[in-house]
Amino acid sequence: MHSVVGDVPIDSEAPKKRRRDSNTPSIPRATAARLPASMAPGRHGQRRGGRPKTKGASRKEAPAVTVHDLPDDILELIFLRLDSCASAVRAASACTRWCGVLAGAGFLSRFGSLRAHRLAGHYHTVDPFFDTSPPVGGQPTVFVPSPSMSTVVDPRRFALDFLLDSKSWEIADSRGGLLLLYKKRPHAWCTEHHPYLQDQLVVCEPLTRRHQGIIYPRDMVSQYIGLFLLDGDDDDAGGRSIGMSNFKIIAVLHKFHAWQSDGRGGVPLALVFSSGSDGGWRVPRSAAADSDNVTIPGDIDLIYFAGRVGGSAYWAIDEEDGAMLVLDEATTTFSVVTFPQNLLRSYDRYNFRVTGGEEGVLRIVRLQDNELKVFARRRGGHEWVLENFLQLREATRGLPGREDRFFEVNEALIVAADSTHVLVSPQEKTWPFSVDLQTMEVERAHERNRYAGTALPYELPCPPALMACAERSRRRSRR
Repeated sequence: MHSVVGDVPIDSEAPKKRRRDSNTPSIPRATAARLPASMAPGRHGQRRGGRPKTKGASRKEAPAVTVHDLPDDILELIFLRLDSCASAVRAASACTRWCGVLAGAGFLSRFGSLRAHRLAGHYHTVDPFFDTSPPVGGQPTVFVPSPSMSTVVDPRRFALDFLLDSKSWEIADSRGGLLLLYKKRPHAWCTEHHPYLQDQLVVCEPLTRRHQGIIYPRDMVSQYIGLFLLDGDDDDAGGRSIGMSNFKIIAVLHKFHAWQSDGRGGVPLALVFSSGSDGGWRVPRSAAADSDNVTIPGDIDLIYFAGRVGGSAYWAIDEEDGAMLVLDEATTTFSVVTFPQNLLRSYDRYNFRVTGGEEGVLRIVRLQDNELKVFARRRGGHEWVLENFLQLREATRGLPGREDRFFEVNEALIVAADSTHVLVSPQEKTWPFSVDLQTMEVERAHERNRYAGTALPYELPCPPALMACAERSRRRSRR
């Protein structure tokens, strides 16, 4: 008797043989005909004499390949396609090896560069020249979420009430998820705009409420004209460009010439603070060698901060038409450049700003005769062109709260400016409105127009869970 399973005959009188081969799947003849010779059943699967191989003599199957067999560089390429930091945190929680790859310095920097920074909102400061009343709660600053984050961000999470004597701190700068704050103390020789610094600065991360007090040196007795927060240069910081353990501060000081007793001349000086156990304040060699070659007015009231664009900070020098003091933040060196006089003639701190734009465009926003003009210079170019202009008297007609007396006698004033908008107010009344530098459209209803002062951006820091994972991975690698 013979029976047929599929197309393969099986001898019913050989039950032992059938049981021995019962784990081997049968292959139909039609299918076997299409297989390669090396895989087809027949003599290749049998011993000489036609006997099939015993089970113990069968070839060992190759081990299955899994995701754990992928090298680290391939895993990085896969993880770079994750859609958010939250996904990266979940992946890092899967196993120790994945955590090590995700926490690597190279991965975090590349992952951050491929993802747009999540702008949580802006810290708005109050300029006492325009508004003597602080925001609600008595704080000198208020956090306003960006429109895209207004439904997911709670402004109370970004309050600065965790700082001791929080109402006396003012924000000097922001970068990433950090803020740089300072206190001012009046001095008989100082004006309201350029007092001496108090003995301490503070760097904080509002979302995690971590903060660090920084004492500046005793010989830092000169008046300051700028405080800036920069990325740190710690290569072992898990790929983070800035964080509570990886940041720098540049303090730009105005020092009188020692050889000019009448105080008619001065020099700029940059002091740099670096975080970390081997950090602290120092005067870079480049700054020390360069500062004596740049002379600025001895009267600090003739130097106005104009803006910060593309890694450089600008101050206008009122003593000379068109003169600008420029700090290169990367090299901490100073220079004095001359802009065309028609751009900056007869200026003060409230009628001009230096801003940036796309593709390295440098802009000067100028207010004169109640006409807003925007001049632009392309990267690497030397020619300034009039990009846009706007008659404020006509452009503001019909806006809510506008009064006929606005712009009739006095010049309008620039309150603040960034790469996209400029905030303007008439002198007759604090009535801020913003102008889009690209379209020159005027608007009054936007949230940015509620506060007459500078708005500093704040970005969400990388999730603490991923940072903790990075720290654990670095500790293991040091052992």
